[in-house]
Amino acid sequence: MSPMQEHRPPPLDQEANRWLAHLHSGRAREQDHQDLDRWRRRSPAHEAAYQRAQTLWRHLGALSLDGVSLDNGAEMAAPRRQRRLLPLALAAAVVLALVFLGQSPWRLWRADLRTAAGEQLSRDLADGSHLVLNGNSAANWHLDDVSRRIELLRGEALFQVAADRQRPFTVQAGDARIRVTGTRFNVAREGDDVLLTVIEGQVLASDRRHRETLNPGQAVRWKDGGLQDPVSVDAAWAEAWTRGRLIVRDLPLEEVVRRLERYQDTPIWVLGDARHRRVSGVFDTGDPAAMLTALAASLSIHQYRLPGLIILR
Repeated sequence: MSPMQEHRPPPLDQEANRWLAHLHSGRAREQDHQDLDRWRRRSPAHEAAYQRAQTLWRHLGALSLDGVSLDNGAEMAAPRRQRRLLPLALAAAVVLALVFLGQSPWRLWRADLRTAAGEQLSRDLADGSHLVLNGNSAANWHLDDVSRRIELLRGEALFQVAADRQRPFTVQAGDARIRVTGTRFNVAREGDDVLLTVIEGQVLASDRRHRETLNPGQAVRWKDGGLQDPVSVDAAWAEAWTRGRLIVRDLPLEEVVRRLERYQDTPIWVLGDARHRRVSGVFDTGDPAAMLTALAASLSIHQYRLPGLIILR
């Protein structure tokens, strides 16, 4: 199979692809569907771009992985009809991969702080607090005489908050609300799912209806907008990423892959039953390709490498 040239579609097509990528991500809300309808009605050109994006998704759905090259470059046998569909499916995969490589709607380029895949940003704030932003992350921050606020838009951040009882330090991540006066904690966000791990001090976690006070060695998750029950964890694992290590214990592969995407640009899709396979281990975040290979081998699953896209199945 000959390599394909990656290209970027026209701006309206990129925008339409972003919409569909988000709606098919499993994280879209009813408001997103309404916003898309308004976007489509803005002009005939917007509707035409949307229809082209729909066509790409249909071609992608026609992809048969039995005919795709594996990561070692060998091509498996495939029926003739599948081979005819493959170029269109790969073209769709390339375009959609480009959407995920930094054009997706949840990556807000106007954020005060942001990082690329594999990058870490360490920042001292004016109040004496310190934060470290993991790869593929973005945050806004606001400090004044009466408040200290951080909004984590995407990704992961480690906070060391300077004590100030007159100005509580708050972190917002979707529906998650975190409030402290001085402590150390880690927050990881993927879409609307948020995980808070307390390393030092006390942290008040809440949603719109519930609140929990967490102590060191406790973690809590917001899932589907709701605050879950706290659990006991090894708090040191939560900040291992600042030392180049990803430590996971009995997590589904789909969640592990979402964490891995902070360290490399190529999107990873996990299909079928592979999504629920459980993973434990310590991985080197400096070599995500080796981590993927080790995961595939240990779980006895296939790794398919398309132009601009990796599929685990």
